[in-house]
Amino acid sequence: MTLPIPPLQLRYHVGPIEDADYDNPGGTPIFDAFGIPPDAYDAVFDFGCGCGRQARQMLQQQLRPRRYLGVDIQRRMVEWCREHLAPVDPRFEFLHHDVYSPGYAPENTLQLAVPLPAADHSFSLLIATSVFTHLTRAQAEFYLAEVARILTPSGIAYTTWLFFDRASFAFHPTVVSLYASDTDFSQAVLFDREWFLATARAQGLAVLRTIPPEVPGLQWTVLLVRRRPDVQDDFPLGASGAEWVAGATLKPMATSAPGAIAARHHKVEELRITTGRPAAPELSGPLRELDAMRRSQAWKIGRALTAPVRTWRTLTRRRP
Repeated sequence: MTLPIPPLQLRYHVGPIEDADYDNPGGTPIFDAFGIPPDAYDAVFDFGCGCGRQARQMLQQQLRPRRYLGVDIQRRMVEWCREHLAPVDPRFEFLHHDVYSPGYAPENTLQLAVPLPAADHSFSLLIATSVFTHLTRAQAEFYLAEVARILTPSGIAYTTWLFFDRASFAFHPTVVSLYASDTDFSQAVLFDREWFLATARAQGLAVLRTIPPEVPGLQWTVLLVRRRPDVQDDFPLGASGAEWVAGATLKPMATSAPGAIAARHHKVEELRITTGRPAAPELSGPLRELDAMRRSQAWKIGRALTAPVRTWRTLTRRRP
C-alpha cells in the first residue's frame, strides 16, 4: 500500500514539515545513528506519536516492529494515523491519550496524567520525542516512572529534553524547572540537569547515553534504560556539557569559588527526590476552577442547549 504523508496543517503541530522528515527510503532503523540495536524495535511504544512521523518511517524499515503502539493527546492526530497508517500494517495501533494541555489539547479531560496503556515490561523501545519538553515537573516525574514500568529488562527509551543549570540562578538556586510561558505551561519546559539525573535514578532508570544538541539551548537526546549494575550514567554535570545548556555561551559555566563544580557533582545525591511510584499530579489554580465550572449544572445546561444544532446538522447529512 502507498504510504500517505500527513497534511501540512498537521505537520506544523509537530515541528518538522518537509516530506523528507517523514520518509525512510533506505529502510534502515530510524535510530541507527544513536546506537540502538535492531532487536530493540521488536515492540515499540511511541509516546507522543503526533501525526505518525516516526511510525511512517518504521513502516518503511526493512524489519518492521512486531508491535507498535502510538499515543497522542491530540485526537485529530490519532484519527489521521488510524485512517491512513494503521491499514498498512495491523500490528500498528494508535490511541488517544486523554490528558489536558492548555496549548495542545485544551478540549481533553481536565487531568494532568494517566497511566500509559501498556502492561509492565511489555515494550523494548519507548520513543518520547519532544514530550518531556512540554510537561510540568510533576508530570515528568509521573511519566518517568511509567517509562521504567513498561520497559522490558533490556529495553531502551529514546527521550529528548531541554536543560538548564539551577546553579546559574543565584537568586533562586532551588528552582528545578523553568517555563517559557506564564499562561501555557506546555509551551516549553526546561529542567535542571542535576534534578533530572536524580529523578531518573529515583524512578529506577539509568542514562545509557546522552547526546547534546547541535546548537546550545536546543533539545538534548537522552537514552534511558532500567537501572542495572552494569550501566554507569552517561550524563554530564557541572562544567561538563555546560556550554550546551539553555542560556549558555560557548564556554564552561562560571564558578564562584574553587571546588564549586566538584561539589555540584555530589549535589545530585542530596536533592530531595521522592522514591517509589509518584501519584498523578492534581489540578490546581485556574485549572481546578475550570474543572469545577465544567462540572456545574449551568455548564451542563449550556452544553445541552447547543446539542440541537449539532443534531440538526447530523440529521440533514443523513438525508438522501
